[in-house]
Amino acid sequence: MPYKDEKVVGILLEQAAIAEERCDGYREELAEAVGDIMTEERQNKFARTNIAVRVADIVGRVGTYLYTHTSAGKS
Repeated sequence: MPYKDEKVVGILLEQAAIAEERCDGYREELAEAVGDIMTEERQNKFARTNIAVRVADIVGRVGTYLYTHTSAGKS
């Protein structure tokens, strides 16, 4: 991974680690999403998939996780 990419990933993971813990496991879910997005980006370089749709799916997954693990999703 080029240095620039490593730096970006490092910053994203640092921010995920200090994000407000809105529910149990939220920070871990964010870190996993960063990894998944980077994996999709690497695969996109070879397969030319629709990366925007894949990233939106990952972001939606984090949103669903947050919703189902907070009081908003338990009504």
